[in-house]
Formats: sequence, structure tokens, C-alpha cells
Amino acid sequence: MRNRKAAEVNADVEARIAQIEQMTLEQIATFQGRMLADIATGRIAPREASAIDHALRKRLKAIEQELR
Repeated sequence: MRNRKAAEVNADVEARIAQIEQMTLEQIATFQGRMLADIATGRIAPREASAIDHALRKRLKAIEQELR
């Protein structure tokens, strides 16, 4: 069974992904800078960073399709 800290981290990642789905390009650029800082300081684990990166790529693809 997961511990409480892991559950809190996963909830944080899920919240970030939900935010990404509504972001504009400018917001994504700012968000990526903060994410790099969080990864560098160890606040976000590689697995979590991968999930967030996937959500960012998905959102960028959706924005690209909207612009077409």
C-alpha cells in the first residue's frame, strides 16, 4: 500500500496535469521553467516529471491543432 507522502505527490501531479489542459502557450512556457527548477531541486521525481511532460506535449499538440 502507498504511503501518505506518495499519495500527496500523486495528487499534486494530477492537479498540475489538470491545469496544463487549460494553459496557453505563454503559460506553458512559464510552467516549464518552474518544472525544471522543481526537477533540479528534487521536488519532482523523474516518473512524475515524465507524466507531466506527457501532458505538456499533449496540450501543445492540441494547441497546434486549434491553430490549423
